[in-house]
Amino acid sequence: MKITTAGLLLQYLEGEGVKYIFGVPGTSLVPLYAAMNKQDAIKPILTKHEEGAAFMADGYARVSGEIGVCYATSGPGATNLITGVANAYMDNTPLLVITGQVPTSIYGKGTFQDSTKEGVDSVAMFNPITKYSTMVMSKYKMPETLRDAFRIALSGKKGPVHISYPKDIMEAEVEDTLLPPRTYRVKAEYFDRRMVIDAAAKLVQAKKPVMLVGYGVIASATTSEVLELAEMLNIPVATTPKGKGAFPESHGLSLGVLGFAGSPVAEEYIMGDIDVLLVVGASLDQLTTFSWDPKIMPSDCLIHIDIDPSQISKNYPAGIGLVGDCGTVLDEISFRVLRELQKHDPKAERPIAEVVKFKQRVGMVVNE
Repeated sequence: MKITTAGLLLQYLEGEGVKYIFGVPGTSLVPLYAAMNKQDAIKPILTKHEEGAAFMADGYARVSGEIGVCYATSGPGATNLITGVANAYMDNTPLLVITGQVPTSIYGKGTFQDSTKEGVDSVAMFNPITKYSTMVMSKYKMPETLRDAFRIALSGKKGPVHISYPKDIMEAEVEDTLLPPRTYRVKAEYFDRRMVIDAAAKLVQAKKPVMLVGYGVIASATTSEVLELAEMLNIPVATTPKGKGAFPESHGLSLGVLGFAGSPVAEEYIMGDIDVLLVVGASLDQLTTFSWDPKIMPSDCLIHIDIDPSQISKNYPAGIGLVGDCGTVLDEISFRVLRELQKHDPKAERPIAEVVKFKQRVGMVVNE
């Protein structure tokens, strides 16, 4: 069955679970709107400005757990997306950014709102603030380009991707080559078994351990695993500013937010005399660490879990660096901790009552 590439795009978005896309229409996007009028699975949300479209797509992705989609016409429509897309890039939010492009028949001739190298080069413009930025030059490449974009946006450290989409290719017809997501992207859930064993032993044997969780825990939907491990080990938990909400602050083990405008409890406890610090899905950036205060470094071992190996030991040297999906690595650590607990009882060795007393002394309201 033949279908326009714009229609195929919408079918792929439906397969990815997308229900809403955000943007402002324009001449170069007319074929996309024509395709949207022929289906009702995906609803376009008209925004007052393209910057708002990017921020709305970012918010949609964070709340839904699906990829967010925003679109804009060529020229000023594309440039108006920049701030919202940059925000998504900094916060590792998966977005598909679609910008209209002049037809390939007049490519590079300096036509009105030209977004090629002869005008405002949208591909080059988005390149520093996306994981992938490209232009579709053939209707036959559109399905492959789209699958590449989804795979890159949703793999490893997530983030926005950009496709510059010429109007004539948007309305061109191709044979239906729709594939399910499992065939073109695979979730990485690897871990190092030996280092997991070492990490579990450190956490169980520690005298005063702490867990610091970041936005990576939210992005990987791993909040329940964090709570399970914290209660198993009776280990206090702080979050980074962007990780706020990853651990219930009403819990007796919660220290609140560490860093800028954070909790005095988290600051005093973590920058005291802790011996083991487990960092999960956080880069230990300036806002979290009070401009990389050396007192955050534990006396014995820093254990750092992150999907992006470049973040481990970037700002503080990790004694044990675990590369992988937060949920997968935490599940394996919990399994190993259960074995170690045959020789230790964290609930007796470091009772939660001590953490509660500490919070009360510092002045944090405790809801038990």
